[in-house]
Amino acid sequence: MRQAIVWLHRWVGLATLLFIAVAAITGVIIAFDKELDHTLNRDLFYVEAAGQRMAMDELVKRAESVYEGKRVTFVRSPVEADRAYEFYLRTPNAQGAEEASFFKATNKYHTAYINPYTGVVLGARVNGEFGVDRRHLIPMLVKLHYTWYLGDFGKWLIGIAALLWLIDHFGAVYLSFPNLKSWKKSFAFRWNAGGHKLNFDMHRSGSMWILPVLIALALSSVYLNLNDQFKWVVNKFSPLTTVECSCHVDPNAKWLADTASWDGAIKLAQQTKPDMVVGGMTFLPDTRKFIVSMKSSEDLTAEVGMTKVYVNAITGELMHVHDRSAETAGDTFNAWQLPLHSGRVFGIIGQIIILLSGIVITIICVTGFLIYLKKANARDAKQANAAIPTPASVVDYSKPQNANS
Repeated sequence: MRQAIVWLHRWVGLATLLFIAVAAITGVIIAFDKELDHTLNRDLFYVEAAGQRMAMDELVKRAESVYEGKRVTFVRSPVEADRAYEFYLRTPNAQGAEEASFFKATNKYHTAYINPYTGVVLGARVNGEFGVDRRHLIPMLVKLHYTWYLGDFGKWLIGIAALLWLIDHFGAVYLSFPNLKSWKKSFAFRWNAGGHKLNFDMHRSGSMWILPVLIALALSSVYLNLNDQFKWVVNKFSPLTTVECSCHVDPNAKWLADTASWDGAIKLAQQTKPDMVVGGMTFLPDTRKFIVSMKSSEDLTAEVGMTKVYVNAITGELMHVHDRSAETAGDTFNAWQLPLHSGRVFGIIGQIIILLSGIVITIICVTGFLIYLKKANARDAKQANAAIPTPASVVDYSKPQNANS
């Protein structure tokens, strides 16, 4: 049993090593992706607060004028007075906008940054375009972290690696505690021993010290990269809330047609949830649906907002309110995955934990590979020694041989 788990741990580790290492290294940086991006590109994200913000309908028109033929499908509208609005635009695709989430790897988002007080376009960029300049560095690392620039196939590969990594943790725990009476050894580091012994402790004990974080990261990675499959499994245990829209239209013929007012949807959402503030807004052109994200003190993070107000973008009528108080257990479980993965659910402390965990995971990957190399070299040496003839089997041809032998 133990030998089988050792074999599986070795080969699963080698198969997923590169994926985990790249995720860990990039994760160290993108634990503070927004803070770093805002620092590198202050001219895009910060404005001087002056008077009232302009109407969203007008701001959307200005954003769409930056990229002709593209449609605004997401707006991030920070509540801070000195922040610019971010408009994410894209072109229609054959699969339809309804299927396109913010994390969908094949989407190519163009982003326009606009001063909400003056309507001035501060700048624009292609989100996730490969580049190491200040405009593209952080979005590039985020896309590398999630997709390896291989589109949906990259997400699938990383998702499979994350699933194998998650399962492998249980084997690692079994191997780390061969004898429960000596459990302390699995958390100890033989600093003075150096060499292979210290490498082994860094790999085993380092993993055990941050095991809860490792499991949370692996599980949330599966959610982010194999989202449909993850939700399908969760739905078997707890039904997930879904909102169907009856106003389907031809995505190719109607994609750029007029819709109801963005401001009207915002006003309706504010009337529906007067104790909350608008943090962002999504538009699904294929099904003519606005989703207004409302922020409250009950949210897991300070991001866009976890309460969703669905508005029919053709009639302007209220469709549905996804209130966190009405969430199923499955909804709540899913809602925790991204905030856990980023660490932002625990604020700055959580982000620091993710940053440090990325460093530790990188060390675990390196020491694991060194352990494999040492054992592989030892096996090769053993096989080489076994192939050398023993003295008893060596024939001395300088002496006369018995004809009958």
